[in-house]
Amino acid sequence: MRATYNFLTGLILVIIFSTFSCKSGYKSFDDLLVSTEILQISPSPRVPMGAMLSFLTKDPVTISYTIPGETPLQRTFPRADTRHEIPIVGLYPDVVNQVVIRATTATGQSLEKVIPVKTGPIPDFFPEVDVVQLDRAAMEPGLHLVETLIAVNGKFTYYDILFDDQGVIRWYLDLSEFQEIVYSPLRLHNGNWFFVHWQQYLELDDLGREIDKGVIPGYGVNHEIVEVRPNVFILGATRSDTKVYNQGREVSSRFDHIIEWDRNSNKVTWEWDMRDLQDVDRQVFPPDYGQDFAADWFHVNSIVPLPQDAGLIVSGRNQGILRVDRKNNLQWILAPHKGWDKAGFDGNGLDTKKYLLEAVDANGRAYPENVQEGTALDDFVWPTGQHSVHLLDNGDILVFDNGLSPGFQTKERFSRAVEYRVDAVNKQVEQVWSFGREEGLNLFTPVTSSVYPMDKTHNILITAGNVRLGELPPHARMLEITYPDKKVVFEANLYLKDAKGTKAAEWAQFDLVYRGHRFDLFQ
Repeated sequence: MRATYNFLTGLILVIIFSTFSCKSGYKSFDDLLVSTEILQISPSPRVPMGAMLSFLTKDPVTISYTIPGETPLQRTFPRADTRHEIPIVGLYPDVVNQVVIRATTATGQSLEKVIPVKTGPIPDFFPEVDVVQLDRAAMEPGLHLVETLIAVNGKFTYYDILFDDQGVIRWYLDLSEFQEIVYSPLRLHNGNWFFVHWQQYLELDDLGREIDKGVIPGYGVNHEIVEVRPNVFILGATRSDTKVYNQGREVSSRFDHIIEWDRNSNKVTWEWDMRDLQDVDRQVFPPDYGQDFAADWFHVNSIVPLPQDAGLIVSGRNQGILRVDRKNNLQWILAPHKGWDKAGFDGNGLDTKKYLLEAVDANGRAYPENVQEGTALDDFVWPTGQHSVHLLDNGDILVFDNGLSPGFQTKERFSRAVEYRVDAVNKQVEQVWSFGREEGLNLFTPVTSSVYPMDKTHNILITAGNVRLGELPPHARMLEITYPDKKVVFEANLYLKDAKGTKAAEWAQFDLVYRGHRFDLFQ
């Protein structure tokens, strides 16, 4: 009985003490700390503008922080604990940031402390950001993320750059260690970042710390990464043993496969082979539009996995947009009709012409033959050299049409965001909306670039990654426009410095932006 009495007495005293401690409150943030020292852990070289604050509290508390400024950022960590490691991202460059740390106790008491966090300057070869139009009330929430490729005498080095509404760079991720292009900033279901570099994959946190890395077996991965389920990915790929007979000669080809890969088992569980679906001999653009149209005959650059494993919508820059089912059966091809013949690695496969969509107007009337072929321009224009395909909620297809050769001519050059409506039953396609042709050379970009439908506002975010023929010096241009009425609510120019290349019109001798995003760093 005495042992039970002592235990109960002790438990009651602990409860009384804890209740008294919480209700009595703390005089300051420092009074809450086990030790008044808050350790600032040096950032990863991959994220120089970041810090980790580490400290212990006497009672479990939730932590939030605010980075004050013209675009203040606030982050909350909702889990109460006594041990805290708080990643600080979104800092201003080249200043001592006065970060406000806030602790909230179980009783609702809020305690604050200002922590100075010093950052270094932005690399001098980064693009100069100029925000020229801003209507924040009409914009999609978030900051602005650009996948930036810095040319270094024949190779591209990769940086993700996040800037605010004033054009101030608030965070960047340096993956120049690879000395090549890295694809592509994917936010995983778990909140971390995921990248691929050929066969290597890399998972990082917001401070650039390595969470996981490995090798994808049997394929080089490029351009597009989609996480369809946790740890299950659809990826653009190159298979090492792939060959085509192009223009009468055998060549090793690249960028013409798509794979499904399970990271848990590290196995490729499915493969789509574009050689079975497309004409590997078809070359409709001048040779100077690509490095090697024989080896790089298709160039997968965007993939939309369809719901319920119904297949894929795929963009091949050098051919067109196609839909394929789960078993690699071709459904349709959205592309100018010029030049199509039989598919197959040796040209002895299915007749691709049977799958070409017919262009029709809003009344269902077919356009003339020269428009179908793609050799003439009308209200309807086929995409050429396109990137960044999306399936809209209404079932339409949104794409960034680079306009490598609209109408297979170069007198009128324009890039655009364009929406197509596909009638798969009748094999027809209607152009229902577009923006960009009216911008002419001021939006024209022959490579990279992106378009994204915004979730909350339904605006359209357009990023032209390499504008060099317009009125302004070389730059990437980011626009957010309302849909469908095309009012510009945000515009920024990122002036490309080309500081580490020759600036010649050659691969990796000039800087560019691959894609642009509206982004919540604290999601």
